[in-house]
Amino acid sequence: MPRPPPSLCVRCKGVRRLCGLERCPILERARAQAGLRIPYPEVEAPTPPLVLVGEAGYPKVRVGPTLELGPGIGDPRELVRSASLEEVVRARARTLTPTIRVDAGRPSGRWLGEVRLAAMGSRPAEVEAELERRPNVGVRFDGVAPPSGPSAPARRVRLAEEPRVPPQVERAVYDADLRAAEAVLDLYISGVDVYHVQRLLSLGLVGTRGRRRLVPTRWAITAVDSILGDALRREVLDLPWYSGPPLLHRWSFAGNEYRILILPGPYGLEVFEAWLPGGLWSGRSLQLTSNYEGTATPGFPTMDGGHYAMRLPVLERLREMGRQAAVVAVRQVGPSYYAPVGSWQIRESVRAALSSEPTRFDSAGEALGALARGLDFDLRGALSRSRTAAALRQRRLPPD
Repeated sequence: MPRPPPSLCVRCKGVRRLCGLERCPILERARAQAGLRIPYPEVEAPTPPLVLVGEAGYPKVRVGPTLELGPGIGDPRELVRSASLEEVVRARARTLTPTIRVDAGRPSGRWLGEVRLAAMGSRPAEVEAELERRPNVGVRFDGVAPPSGPSAPARRVRLAEEPRVPPQVERAVYDADLRAAEAVLDLYISGVDVYHVQRLLSLGLVGTRGRRRLVPTRWAITAVDSILGDALRREVLDLPWYSGPPLLHRWSFAGNEYRILILPGPYGLEVFEAWLPGGLWSGRSLQLTSNYEGTATPGFPTMDGGHYAMRLPVLERLREMGRQAAVVAVRQVGPSYYAPVGSWQIRESVRAALSSEPTRFDSAGEALGALARGLDFDLRGALSRSRTAAALRQRRLPPD
């Protein structure tokens, strides 16, 4: 998370909001970990399961299971429906990650095997660890990976109980002739959730013999979204065009406003992301980015983990509808989103939006007007120059 200059913090002391943020990030970190007692040197606690693979010093990276020292983190699918940002930050802050140093290109070792086995499980499992030093209290935030609490190097990490490994996961892990991208897709099709698949890819548990390697967590998250999105896009492009009324879906979570507009026509996905002034990344001015994917080439021209997290549930929804369609996805981020909690909230908020009852319109023009209305930035101006609007202005007939 960006931090204001220390000189400004000294003058402000979290009270005067001189940085312009709605909440003081330093004070929020302190509140989240108030009263947290970290066991040392021996610790025994459940892992959700959740495993972190760092990227600092790559290919020599730190790897470890995230252990819950307080109330459980909860299911990402439910958090966007029932939890506040404060509750999410508090739960993530009360975790501990005992880490071991591993060569990402040649992952091996007894303790890594224990960490991998924990990640293969679908339910929490008790983990025992012996720490080399006392962890430093703090919370690390990332725009893609979930926040994490204290961490410390460990002398050993071992499972205190056998995890429950789904049979489809076991098959994928022991199939050394299956390429990583194929394994990711097979696991998803067989019903293994995205977060489980991310763990397996990150820990180098899928792929062909001799080519398996550790992938830093934030890279693995976007890679899985990209692999699955590409496969779903190929399916969607074989579907007939949507020809019904324009549909506008909405959802909001922790200062994030999501609007997803589905329009008649061939597949196209245009993403607009606006960070309002006074927000976490924007400073004192609006920051507006966009990405577009059409029928000609897969993927966005600008790599953005959040945009790929939006793309996956949109394509899931089109497959459920049995139609390809033109889609405009908008994310507006306000100052109340004072701590980034990872791309999971983007993915699950878009899923929640698309499962909500949409507003129906008589025309694309009316729908685009409603899409822009009530936002705190000028989406109309952006839409006037957009690829979606240009395509709508062309009077195209659906294929035979």
